[in-house]
Amino acid sequence: MNHVSQLLKERVSLRRYEKRAIREEDMEVILNAALSSPSACNQMHYSILKIEDEERKGQIAELCNHQKFIAAAPVILIFLADQHKWNRYNQLKGVPEYARAEGIGFREPGLSDLLLAFEDTMIAAHSAVIAAESLGIGSCYIGSTLVNDEELSRLLDLPPHVVPLMVLPMSYYPENFKRVHTPRFEKRFVVFEETYHALNDEELEEMFQSQAERYYHPSEKERAENYAQSFYKKKTGHPFMTQMTESLEQILSRWHKKWRQTERD
Repeated sequence: MNHVSQLLKERVSLRRYEKRAIREEDMEVILNAALSSPSACNQMHYSILKIEDEERKGQIAELCNHQKFIAAAPVILIFLADQHKWNRYNQLKGVPEYARAEGIGFREPGLSDLLLAFEDTMIAAHSAVIAAESLGIGSCYIGSTLVNDEELSRLLDLPPHVVPLMVLPMSYYPENFKRVHTPRFEKRFVVFEETYHALNDEELEEMFQSQAERYYHPSEKERAENYAQSFYKKKTGHPFMTQMTESLEQILSRWHKKWRQTERD
């Protein structure tokens, strides 16, 4: 197994952090890896905030579903889906007038542009994560930024067409840290040849068997009859996920409204 494959296999989510600062040269490697990531038409629809201020880290942790461990990291990288820069550049260079003269019309960034920005941002974030791993620096993906995106946007002075998509607290792995790897679904349930294979009932039971044995502990208090019911109550059906859905719908609505307004203009 080569070095990169080993890194990908050994990585775990790190939620216990060393207090020592990340060396400047190591942070440069991490950021340069992010900036070298694949990007749609090389537009790089993202920005990265490096947060080290203790008070600000605490505020971010609270807005990310009160996950206090985030604030303990010496540095937090926030990956922003960013259509603001390109949209401002278009305005600066007279693109709206040019587009109308050409008969193709001009519009503010729409939902498809938001999707491209999300994709660029997540790819960049993962490149940063893997580069960090190669330096003995762990991290943990935090996607709950969308729950309080407006509050977080105000805290970080984000302009229109910028969405805080991903928070990455980072630190060197603590000494003698024991990595615990969560079992994944078997490849045969995830990777298919040529066309999609819809799993039958028996295959679904086999797919989830190991997770059910690991995580489902029946109790009178919970009243769940199986792992699916238990997981749904704890995660998918939790009020937090409802908040996340409502917040994302508001983000999409804001973008769609601006896009429609530009079309009418």
